[in-house]
Amino acid sequence: MDKTDFIKNVYMKTSSPIYKRTLTECEQVAGSNVNVLILGEPGTGKETIAQYIHLSSKRADKPFVNVNCMAFKDEELQDELFGHDFTSIHGAENSKPGRLSSANTGTLFLEEALNVDMMTQLKLLSAIENKSYCPLGSITPQKLDFRLISSTSQDFSRKIIGENINEGFYYKISTICIRIPPLRERKEDIVDLIQFFLEKAQKENNIRIDTIEDKAWQFLVNYEYPGNLWELENTLDRMVVLSSNNTITGEGIPILFNIKRPQVNREIGLEFPDHLMTWKEFKSVSEKRFLESVLLGMGWNISATAKKLNMSSRQIFNKIKEYNIEKPVI
Repeated sequence: MDKTDFIKNVYMKTSSPIYKRTLTECEQVAGSNVNVLILGEPGTGKETIAQYIHLSSKRADKPFVNVNCMAFKDEELQDELFGHDFTSIHGAENSKPGRLSSANTGTLFLEEALNVDMMTQLKLLSAIENKSYCPLGSITPQKLDFRLISSTSQDFSRKIIGENINEGFYYKISTICIRIPPLRERKEDIVDLIQFFLEKAQKENNIRIDTIEDKAWQFLVNYEYPGNLWELENTLDRMVVLSSNNTITGEGIPILFNIKRPQVNREIGLEFPDHLMTWKEFKSVSEKRFLESVLLGMGWNISATAKKLNMSSRQIFNKIKEYNIEKPVI
């Protein structure tokens, strides 16, 4: 199933009142040309919502250009967005069109737009206001006609305006703000989403599932998924791969949730579990889960994750390989 089918067949089949309101807001703004800022935790599907707005608009048959602002260093991001005239870049043999040019007549989606450095914010603000821009090193303006949709997973506060965010830039990109609820707020959809990702995991891993044991099912429907859709998909992948005789069992539950509840020794008043993993196992599992969480929070930007954890990018890559961590595709 491609991304368009995912949008139509999963996101449009919702039983959640709060998510239905989100979709209604998307449909209301789709026909206009106002700039939209999508707010939501990592893994809630901000790109998918941006695509839904695009596909519901008059620009549906035009380009949808996605730029993850955290995937580039400051100077690299400007070059990626605006392109450059080859005469301005030492060693460059050709001019490079930027993503703004690629999005002309269509939709430009800026992931984590509030992480853009101040200089790039000002350049974008000028491009949005004037509907034109100059490639780096050029003085010849190029006309623009695009719909801007941005997103952020930041817990936004007005106090950061003027510190990290230019006030004009923020208000220009956030004419309409749409919040995507996390999975814990749309429990009505959890069964349908489980079924969708279960089918997807079976096809991708060539494993047929006939039965889900009650223990595993209760975990799936009751867990809150702080990583949202990313974590739900990752969990179903794990359970399918670890299934036995076409059955998903409790063994597929992430190991940190498999530790039995402590029991009380009433004679000495101490609590201890029936079974504990070794310290080495716990350290390994905890480190993997922590790294997965940070990677999700940083949008799988390796350099940003390395900086956040005070590690090198090579160390992060080695850990990803060691723990066989796979980037979710949502």
